[in-house]
Amino acid sequence: MKPLLMALGVFLFLPISLAYAQAVPIEVQVIQASREPSGAVDPAIGQLVRELQRDFAYTNYRLLEVHKGQVSPQSPWRTVIAGGRDLSVALVKVDGGRVELHITTPRVNTRVSLTRGGRPILLGGPPHGSGVIIMAISAR
Repeated sequence: MKPLLMALGVFLFLPISLAYAQAVPIEVQVIQASREPSGAVDPAIGQLVRELQRDFAYTNYRLLEVHKGQVSPQSPWRTVIAGGRDLSVALVKVDGGRVELHITTPRVNTRVSLTRGGRPILLGGPPHGSGVIIMAISAR
């Protein structure tokens, strides 16, 4: 009986474990970036222009689609993005207002750390049409 009580006591005094963390709302903006001469930027992603132009050497940015879902420790979130590509987002860690995610697509396999409600992280992706896909991933 004592080992059971000790185990229960240790469990009760630990910080909230990942297993009991709340689901985290995720948003993925799928953007096509290209070097077409027009230099057009989709107004729907105007708030990301500065970062896109700083991080990527393209002149055109067009929002293709937006995906919203929730990720939890027990349930990765999966969707299909432009070009029929699978995207998987798994929750690795929740630490206060920070969230660590594991992002996988056929060409991306990385971990990212985001501030909930903060700026999205930009991940370059595979070729698409006359350019490439860039994913703007945020946690709410």
